[in-house]
Amino acid sequence: MDGLAPPRPLRADDFDAARAVADGWFGHPVGLTLHRLFFDQLGPHGVWIARDDGAPAGFLLGMPSASEPDLAYVHLHAVDPALRGRGVGAALYRDFAARAMAQGCSRIRALAAPGREGSIAFHRALGFDGPLIPGYLGPGQDRIVFERALPIP
Repeated sequence: MDGLAPPRPLRADDFDAARAVADGWFGHPVGLTLHRLFFDQLGPHGVWIARDDGAPAGFLLGMPSASEPDLAYVHLHAVDPALRGRGVGAALYRDFAARAMAQGCSRIRALAAPGREGSIAFHRALGFDGPLIPGYLGPGQDRIVFERALPIP
């Protein structure tokens, strides 16, 4: 990917840069979905991709599951809208999946809201599948619970 640094583990000091771009990239406030905890305590499990000038290009917040040791869970991934369709999202997922496999994970899960057509298409293109579960995150908070086996080719 021209103009981009290779993926690396997320660091605590990436939080401010992620916070500065997240609402704009998503097109709405992300609130506590982008909690500092993911950077300070769980950061090394996540993935960061920067532009050559250091500006964020994309990031993924995820971790191996404590309750299902074979499962890697993606909490959130974000890509600069100007870079979508160039492989940044797939690179985030592949890097995360490779490191999760090294920790013993054999499957990966991610959620998508039913109206997020771009996210749904992205996950399906990576080979994810899963049901729509009404109320998965509470009343009126339906989600598609995507899952697939690792690795991600």
